[in-house]
Amino acid sequence: MLISYVILELGVDFIVQPLVNWLCHEPPDYSSFEHIKGDTPQYFKWLYRMWISAAIGEELLFRAFAFAQLKNIFGNKKVLIAILSALMFCLPHLYQGVAGLIMTFVFGIAFAMLYMKFQNIWINIIVHGLIDTLFLTLSYLGYIEFYQFIW
Repeated sequence: MLISYVILELGVDFIVQPLVNWLCHEPPDYSSFEHIKGDTPQYFKWLYRMWISAAIGEELLFRAFAFAQLKNIFGNKKVLIAILSALMFCLPHLYQGVAGLIMTFVFGIAFAMLYMKFQNIWINIIVHGLIDTLFLTLSYLGYIEFYQFIW
């Protein structure tokens, strides 16, 4: 599980994110997270909410539930199910702009592959939570520009 997290985090942060930023000619809009910079109570409030709504909520909805329902509709077409669940996962992140939408879609595909490989929602929840925890921690520390690098 930790190996999955490290591979996903490093691959997306250092390869995919800069590539998407370059292709879109702009980074995702993460400005809605700037208000937690240096604000410890806000940081812990957002961290708690993120683990409940994103790590647990999104994984239960977009992986466990969506996979089961899409399998009922499309059978065992894993690629189609992964793509559809990733599309559903990325759409609520439209506020982050096109680059943010693409990045969330990439994470959706990665989370779908993780779920298909292990068939264990808790692995997804923990990996998703760790990824978002790093993001929120960098936002808290004022390093949100880490995600804004363009080749």
